[in-house]
Amino acid sequence: MNKYDICCVGHITLDKIVTPKHTVHMPGGTSFYFAHGISALDPSKFVLVTSLAESEMGAVDDIRKKGVEVKVLPSRNSVYFENIYGENQNNRTQRVLAKADPFTVEGLKDVDARIYHLGSLLADDFPLELVKYLSTKGVLSVDAQGYLREVRGDKVFPVDWVDKREALKYITVLKVNEHESEVLTGEKNPYAAARILADWGVKEVLLTLG
Repeated sequence: MNKYDICCVGHITLDKIVTPKHTVHMPGGTSFYFAHGISALDPSKFVLVTSLAESEMGAVDDIRKKGVEVKVLPSRNSVYFENIYGENQNNRTQRVLAKADPFTVEGLKDVDARIYHLGSLLADDFPLELVKYLSTKGVLSVDAQGYLREVRGDKVFPVDWVDKREALKYITVLKVNEHESEVLTGEKNPYAAARILADWGVKEVLLTLG
């Protein structure tokens, strides 16, 4: 019997939010919000696996106080996003001021769960060998967004997922929005794109529209 029902893997970020009126530093990232959501339900069969610098461990302490188990993989840096918004909140300039170490097979070997969700933020967070490995341990769920964002210098560039045709064969559930599904498949209609992704091996495509 698996020790956990769900394991979410992802970096907790340090986010610098700049608006015309305020500058705020706060934790963020898919895994951070995932853990907070689970804490409002039943966290007893859930574990968060994250990687961040010692300077951001306060975010982990806050999650643990909510009853969530957290396994921390040490990293030289935390992922540090700077998001600058104009008066129109739809206009955003994003930079990555620091990157954390990628996740590895070795770091996940002692985690036993029924479902693994990979909350990717940047293209090199999860190497292909880790995707293959986790698919042998349980149901694998992946958020595609990070695979489509590559850092060059401190700038974030939209890219295609380099290993997508190989990786998707090992993924049970793939979460994409309409823009991400078009980047992956070249198909503008998200429902047609979902069918293509299924043909490439994904068992279930979760579309978030709008």
